[in-house]
Amino acid sequence: MKNLSFMSLGVVASLLIGSANATDFSSQVEVRQSAFLSMADNLRTMKKLEDGRDSDWEKIKTLALENAKIMVELPTMFPEGSVEGSKSKASVWSKWDKFESGLHSLEQNYEAMVIAANEQDPKALTSAIKSADRSCKSCHRSFKAKW
Repeated sequence: MKNLSFMSLGVVASLLIGSANATDFSSQVEVRQSAFLSMADNLRTMKKLEDGRDSDWEKIKTLALENAKIMVELPTMFPEGSVEGSKSKASVWSKWDKFESGLHSLEQNYEAMVIAANEQDPKALTSAIKSADRSCKSCHRSFKAKW
């Protein structure tokens, strides 16, 4: 009977430690999820602002710069062990190089949008937006648990 109680205590302690670790990362998970939502909102807004005739190039540039900045900051928002309570798959950490490469690729798409906005080039902007959409979908398939 003592062994059973000791084992039960060990299981409870493990669960408590596990849940403490999960709550330790809750703020990071929340921040990164907010960053992804902000980035998606900015991309949707850029799509609406670009009409090829009288596009709001300054606003597009501002939003693309915001998204590029988010992409630079995102790797720091994925501390080891922060999978609990998130929408991320464990493959984010097990395939970190691939994940980070995807983030870098998306950052380059946003930088291409900044250049397109500076040059007021609707074709280049449309191309960069389509590329960004493909990058997002590819990354979600590989690294997001709830796609």
